[in-house]
Amino acid sequence: MENALHVSIETVINVKEFNALQNELSKMVDFSVVTVDANGVPIGSLSNFTTFCQLIRSSPLGRQGCIDCDRIASLKALRVGKPLLYECHCGLKDCTAPIVVDGVYIGSVLGGQVFVREEDRSKVKLAQLAKKFNLPLADLQRTVQEIKLVSEDYLHRCLRFYAFLSNYLAESGIKKLIQEKLTRETRERLQLQKIAKEQELRRIQAQMNPHFLFNALNSIARLAILETAPQTEALIYDLSNYLRYSIKNNETTPKLSVELDSLQHYLSIQQTRFGDRMSFVVDIDPELLDWRIPSMTLQPIVENAIIHGLEDLKDGGTVKIYGTKIAGGNEMLLSVYDNGVGFPPDLIDLFNRKKEMMPSRLGLGLRNTDDRIRRLYGENYGLTIESQPMGFTCVSIRLPKQ
Repeated sequence: MENALHVSIETVINVKEFNALQNELSKMVDFSVVTVDANGVPIGSLSNFTTFCQLIRSSPLGRQGCIDCDRIASLKALRVGKPLLYECHCGLKDCTAPIVVDGVYIGSVLGGQVFVREEDRSKVKLAQLAKKFNLPLADLQRTVQEIKLVSEDYLHRCLRFYAFLSNYLAESGIKKLIQEKLTRETRERLQLQKIAKEQELRRIQAQMNPHFLFNALNSIARLAILETAPQTEALIYDLSNYLRYSIKNNETTPKLSVELDSLQHYLSIQQTRFGDRMSFVVDIDPELLDWRIPSMTLQPIVENAIIHGLEDLKDGGTVKIYGTKIAGGNEMLLSVYDNGVGFPPDLIDLFNRKKEMMPSRLGLGLRNTDDRIRRLYGENYGLTIESQPMGFTCVSIRLPKQ
């Protein structure tokens, strides 16, 4: 059962109600009863206790001795897997029945406080107890004489009674845990339903917003035609097509040809932005066009080449995208090359060794793309980088044939 390790006796019973029940039952059967937690500490009252045991527990040292004794005896009963008869630290006969809820020991029901032979009464070392627990010897001598002398059969009836209480508490605990689990699951289900409704609303909003955006871009493009601005018209259509693919594409692994078509719109926008300062070359083996790759694999790497490699160069540069078959035709290698500022060797070494804490200067797009490919296809695939400061950077993407 979930969270069983967090069960305690206080969490599975109502202590006040159980103590009232324990007191009534102990009077009816004339047995002493104490219920303790897993450390031997009593929860609630001591029912029908002998005056001798009450006197021992009136001393802090005596009370701790009883707690330790109850804990040790209960753990022994737990090991043997059944209720147990034992002799307490003062020499009286006692019983213990462990309480186990879903495999977790949470406490015990104990009692007895009797003798089965008259000579056992005389064996109690009253003088030592008086000195050890700082109690009046006369009171110990008087109260020990009040302790019952019972038969073995009486003790076994006691044991069955404590086992009954132990089982009652265990069953109550299991019922409470099941009820709490059902309540928690119901609460979680309602929360998930709420989240689902919110996501559905966001999905509808996401459909509405791009719809408005694309209509607005198309209207601007038509206005550009009327105003005889063909370059503006082309730029708007490139932006519209690129955004449509980025927002509305639902394929996890589209064909390479589809990715390249979207990338071409992106490159056209960048070409308009940078003019002669930047050029782009795409050289892909035609046989790779029907192979599938993870969506939006090339664009963030090309964007990284432009922003981190070429954008700050006065004379600009070139971005080249290559694609070839490798490994006997069962894998492809896509490469994005730029003749820009490059990266320091230590950063490239960190990336190629797949260190978890990679510097942000390498670009979030590179790290995310590499992580995504490795999760999809395994550690043999992903990105590697070659670079030379103020020379070039080449990002290679190894992918399996799909």
